[in-house]
Amino acid sequence: MDEQAVRLAQRVAVVVSAGFAFGGVIGIVYAEDGPAREVLAFAMLAALFGLHLRNCVRRADGRRPRGWPWTLAAQVVLTAAGLAWFAGTWYGNTGFLAAAVLLLIRRPWARWGGFALVLAAQFLSALTVRPTVGEALYLVVGQAAFVGVALYGVVRLADLITDLRGTQAALAAAAVAGERLAFAEQLNQRIGAGLERVVRHGEAVLEAPGSGRARQELEEGLATARTALSEVRWVSHAHRESAVTASAARAVAGDLTTRTVAVLVTATAVLMIVPREVRHVLRLQLPAGQVALFASALTAFVLLLLYACLGGGRGRLRTLAALAALTYVPAAVLGPELWYVATFLAGAVIVLLRGPLRWIAAAGVTSGDAAFHLLVSGHAGNLLDVVYGVVYTAERAIIVYALWRMAGLTAELRAARAELARAGVARERLRFARDLHDLLGYGLSVVVLKAELAFRLLGRDAEAAGRELSEGLDAARRVLADIGSVASGYSEISLATETASARAVLRAAGVEVTGTVTDAALPGPVDTALAAVLREGVTNMLRHSDARRCTLEVTADDRGVRLRLANDGATAAPSRAAGDGAPGHRSGAGIGNLTDRLGELGGRLRIEATGDDYALVAEAPLQPALVGGDADRVDPVPGVELRDR
Repeated sequence: MDEQAVRLAQRVAVVVSAGFAFGGVIGIVYAEDGPAREVLAFAMLAALFGLHLRNCVRRADGRRPRGWPWTLAAQVVLTAAGLAWFAGTWYGNTGFLAAAVLLLIRRPWARWGGFALVLAAQFLSALTVRPTVGEALYLVVGQAAFVGVALYGVVRLADLITDLRGTQAALAAAAVAGERLAFAEQLNQRIGAGLERVVRHGEAVLEAPGSGRARQELEEGLATARTALSEVRWVSHAHRESAVTASAARAVAGDLTTRTVAVLVTATAVLMIVPREVRHVLRLQLPAGQVALFASALTAFVLLLLYACLGGGRGRLRTLAALAALTYVPAAVLGPELWYVATFLAGAVIVLLRGPLRWIAAAGVTSGDAAFHLLVSGHAGNLLDVVYGVVYTAERAIIVYALWRMAGLTAELRAARAELARAGVARERLRFARDLHDLLGYGLSVVVLKAELAFRLLGRDAEAAGRELSEGLDAARRVLADIGSVASGYSEISLATETASARAVLRAAGVEVTGTVTDAALPGPVDTALAAVLREGVTNMLRHSDARRCTLEVTADDRGVRLRLANDGATAAPSRAAGDGAPGHRSGAGIGNLTDRLGELGGRLRIEATGDDYALVAEAPLQPALVGGDADRVDPVPGVELRDR
């Protein structure tokens, strides 16, 4: 779906609206109320039509036009004046106000209450010019209600197209996410296999630290760890550079479920056909047999037309043949004055045929219907009647086509939303896989650091080398566990654990660590996000600085929590990780991921750099009730779970 499809749907709404307005023009012309009253009626109709276009043929985002209460009030005034001054010809124009009420008022009780009030006003006005209650009810049901519901339906067609386009775009992004997830899981397997080799090499060294093979085993393990770290960095940057994100589109047709649209299609079709045909029967005294034939044929015709619009395209040609038979065969018995539904056959032709043939056949049916109607009515020489006959039939055909498109688009939208919900599981897993750098980079940096220290100490202090290597192997095993968590789509780290680990690692690297960390219980998402920030900050410090002093502070109050990790030695410092000689700190994919994560919580992440001093500052808001709350950090506000329905 693209903008062209939305614009086409909007044009359909304009064309149908113009067709109904043209019916109002015909009524004014045939009323023959005198030039002054005709000019006034035309001016009021033009103003009413303009207000309708402004209020109802809206933007693709579904938002109501600015100042809509005032323009709706103006429609109310014009409609009421028309019902009072031109009661005999204004009945169809009441539908414009009925449609505006349905489209602009959002609360269901107010919407349908207002719709009922419009119809009640039309009924009271019709009683002054029509001889019977039945005739007045026809103007209410077959004119005002039909026009209002039909206009509501064709306007909402654009909303369905907009929602389907947005859902398909999100589904395409989710498909890309699924492909990236498969790639990330393959990478996890490669990194896991490499770490398992690191563990094996390390264990071999610990078993025989003094053998000649020990140094070679340790060197091979160190090279494998460096490769794993580089792969983690590479995939994180590659994902960040090629990320495709579908913007969250505002749903403008969320209320149009399959059931709602089926009811709307049925109501529009019934209001379009039944009152007009039943009115003819009520005017005549017919035998019971003819009434039964009429009722059976009308019921069958309406049901088949609804099947054509809602049935999904099964047996199209058979359905069209049956509709054609019901159009012409009963007329041979009942007569064309009583039974004439060819006006609605053109819409069925458009719905049931495909390709250019549908438009050619529909044009032929429309022309034949207009010619037959004018010959029977005796107005064939009146050009205005000829035009009105064509407009009337074409307008009904467009309405039927719009109803069919609504039903089809609703089914497509429902299927797309279901698929998107299923794909949401993969998207959620990808969110964790995207954070490979955050979750694994720190641990791999520790593995490389410890392996390097053990390698340097191996020839001088075997006991110290074994100690460093044991710590490195523990870190490698933790990374393997993290890989398992990412692959399964779930990983949670805590700030307290990461604080203890960061202090131990930094001190082992010769960095003096100072500062205090609050012991207040934090909400789970905030605690995990700050732990990831601390992990990323320590990783960057080890890789991209020559730090000797570090300050780690975490403070919380009734408004929020703040983490600050500061260090020196950030300018032109050689990297601690071999194979990476980038000077100073760099804002890589990990920082970008964490910025997004904090942003989702309403927080922010910023960098402060002055000379060779560098600081990473993270802030996140808190609910006051959660500060110093339960030790399990359970947020009392219920969340929304993603379910595969």
